[in-house]
Amino acid sequence: MLVQNRLSHIDTPIPSASSGTAGQAFGGKDAALKVSIFTQLADTRADWQHLLETGCANPYQSFEWVSAWYETLGREHGIEPAIAVVHREDKAVLLLPMGAEVTAGVRTLSFLGHQNGNQNTGCWDADFYAKAGPDEIEEILSSLCRQAGADLLALHNVPESWLGRPHPLVLHGAAPSPSPVFMRSLPSDFQVLFTETHSKSARKKLLRKERLLRAVGDYKVVKAQTPEEIRLGLEAFVDQRTKRAAKAGIPNAFSTPVAVDFLSRLLNATTERRPLDVWFLDVGGAIRATYLCLENAGTIYSYSNSISHDDMEANSPGNILFLEILRCACADKSLNMLDFGLGAEPYKKAWADPVSLKDSFIAFTWKGALKKGLDRSRTHMKSAIRNSGYLWPLVRRVRKWKAGLS
Repeated sequence: MLVQNRLSHIDTPIPSASSGTAGQAFGGKDAALKVSIFTQLADTRADWQHLLETGCANPYQSFEWVSAWYETLGREHGIEPAIAVVHREDKAVLLLPMGAEVTAGVRTLSFLGHQNGNQNTGCWDADFYAKAGPDEIEEILSSLCRQAGADLLALHNVPESWLGRPHPLVLHGAAPSPSPVFMRSLPSDFQVLFTETHSKSARKKLLRKERLLRAVGDYKVVKAQTPEEIRLGLEAFVDQRTKRAAKAGIPNAFSTPVAVDFLSRLLNATTERRPLDVWFLDVGGAIRATYLCLENAGTIYSYSNSISHDDMEANSPGNILFLEILRCACADKSLNMLDFGLGAEPYKKAWADPVSLKDSFIAFTWKGALKKGLDRSRTHMKSAIRNSGYLWPLVRRVRKWKAGLS
């Protein structure tokens, strides 16, 4: 692999499929695809931004999101970028933000930031996404891994169905990801959504808790705009997540200064639309709940949340804050879809429907084959535990017990 100025740029022509497969759906089968690999994110920014603005993409794989993750957590983990840009006749048709990580001598290629994102889709030209067949995808991924010197390709949390078709990156033999995401279309009238998703008794219970919180006084719902509001929201989020982890034993993905730096970069970005917003519910002069959300291409994404563990906890401030966020989202004409993020928690099931994600693995060496077997077994075990009505509650009880001991 040629490396100049820390840029690895290797072009490999990939012929389009000519057999009687779904690949024939491409117009101009004789046009060649070209896969280029870059180790500097900035060198792909023009193509990246073009696909984000005109094609099909997921906000967890925007340039801003991936850059913030790589500059913080990615560097800490020792991950090397390997950004694949696929061109057809000098037009970028696909960008895959990948990274290489070496563990026990095995070089694994996976999506940059998949450890802290909710789903991975790649960034696509709309026409290419609509027509891409398995032959093209296989050739692209094979070229990518050859150039990156990968033993194993691991594609985590790819939606089984996305934008009206089976996702091309869900490969043959893909395994269910441990958790689904939850999605639902948003009507313009919040009351319609509330009535469709909650029984009369459930609605009364939530509204009663809202009244109790309002009765305390100084009830404010804030979508942070100023640097000071962002600082207050982020500090409350970090503090509440830390206390929750200590109380319930639930792993805290944002427990380190580097992880907090990742969030801070997103929240304080100076782009036209911030990659991440923090909402918070202030009651009685204290922040009782926070929500980190994204808004992109008509969808509001719930990323992560926190609640205070104090005398207001019984009134479910996190659920009430989300109620308020949904009221705003339904009234916003630019938003028509809710993505509630990863995790099959009961409160998510009340609002939205599960969309399954898949993990795909391709081994290119014997070392990769060994790790593939281990990773698939680990994924299968996690999925079985999370989807078990007995094992998952047991895991949560054990975590809480251990937290109590410590």
